[in-house]
Amino acid sequence: MPFVTDTPPSPYRLPITIVSALIGGPLALIVWLWLSGSQRALYWQSNWIRTGIGVIVIGALPLLLTILAADLHMLADPHPNPVGFGVLFFFSVLLGSALVIAGIVRTERDS
Repeated sequence: MPFVTDTPPSPYRLPITIVSALIGGPLALIVWLWLSGSQRALYWQSNWIRTGIGVIVIGALPLLLTILAADLHMLADPHPNPVGFGVLFFFSVLLGSALVIAGIVRTERDS
């Protein structure tokens, strides 16, 4: 088992999370996890949180790869319109965020 210190969550965790939620919704989840102190290890053990982040990453990859391929001039169309990949990204962020929120709530309830 890795060395875990008893670092308390940051006292600024809630206000910074609220501000980041107003700026960009899913960013707030990352801020909450990042400022959790020694609880961060408990959060990363949650299958809900890992699955949610995996859904977001997998949903973003097609859009990011299309943007990268267009930027490197690897596509016949220099200005592609990947609407389908954008919709996939949008819904994967919604689903992934819901899973991460469920993981945070379950971890808080169980600890």
